[in-house]
Amino acid sequence: MSTSPRVSVVVPLYNLREFVADAIESALAQTLPAEDVEVVVVDDGSTDGGDRIARQYVPRVRYVRQENRGLSAARNAGIRISRAPFLAFLDADDRFLPEKLEAQLAVLAARPDVGLVYSGFRYIDGAGAPLPQYGWFRGEGDVFPDLILGNRIHPVVALVRREAVERTGGFDETLGSVEDWDLWLRLSRTGLRWALVDRPLAEYRVRADAMHANATRMAENWLRVLDKVFADPDLPAAVRELRPLAYHRAYLIAAADHYRSGDAAAAARWFEMAVRERPAFLTDVDALRLFCRWLLPLGYQRTAIMATEWRRLATTLRSAMAGVFAAENLEAEIARRRWPATVAAWRAVLPLLATRAKTMLGRRPPSRIALPAHHPA
Repeated sequence: MSTSPRVSVVVPLYNLREFVADAIESALAQTLPAEDVEVVVVDDGSTDGGDRIARQYVPRVRYVRQENRGLSAARNAGIRISRAPFLAFLDADDRFLPEKLEAQLAVLAARPDVGLVYSGFRYIDGAGAPLPQYGWFRGEGDVFPDLILGNRIHPVVALVRREAVERTGGFDETLGSVEDWDLWLRLSRTGLRWALVDRPLAEYRVRADAMHANATRMAENWLRVLDKVFADPDLPAAVRELRPLAYHRAYLIAAADHYRSGDAAAAARWFEMAVRERPAFLTDVDALRLFCRWLLPLGYQRTAIMATEWRRLATTLRSAMAGVFAAENLEAEIARRRWPATVAAWRAVLPLLATRAKTMLGRRPPSRIALPAHHPA
């Protein structure tokens, strides 16, 4: 292998024996010359035999093993031992499409002001089949205000300049999830600019046992990241003004995550916190519809499936709202929205029912998609 690869692909591995060969093969199959791509697999103490799969690719890949220290520590270890000026992150259950790195490098070469290039992607299931959800964030330039309101990309789609990552200290090893969002925020806070290759160049695998399925851990780490951001005394005023909306979004996402995991009691508490942070949410039809979308499992969050599941979504939304209005010591600003909120909830759901009706009146029956086991009841 060349002593000066152009891109280092860091692959953290922990007990993903079933998928790691696909991930490594996708990195090795890039349209760039082989010597331009360095693949570094950091085995974070796998116990399922995934290490044996990864070792089979040596010397085409660099393989190192460490005691289990978590995803962030594995990525940081890969960064330290890799050599290229650009870094890509490929989790061991995801895949690159062949032209991904070449297309992203072309943008970085043409636009030296850009520090991170990301692409579109496709959701796939455990077997590698495409899932219905489609679409991605399309922001460019200074995306820091957008990032305050939530993570916009998966690590698999990013290509970033090494010096920027090293300057900000890499991934926060104290976070048990959303460590990628934390890094994107810190990078963007320094002024790093983003660019987009607006087509799918990667595949993000949705697994029932993945990190994002742990709703409680996700919520705790999400709030830790926001607390870090807003503890910055030099935060621009325009960004600081986003604080109520940022925390409202965090609480609302936590509510949706807990509903999907089947913990309705915790979900109701998070939903109430979201309302108390932003009472106007109760009458914001677009925001209510977005919450309904989040109630669907990742990979299935699209309008056609919302229409099929409209009754289930409407029931969950009404239940969540009823819990808010039944709370003790309810603020007047919330209490006075009871009936407008009921109207807004119906306005959020009725278009889904209309879409469902139009589909049923069409020539073909509505498609039925088997959703994963955990979904809003």
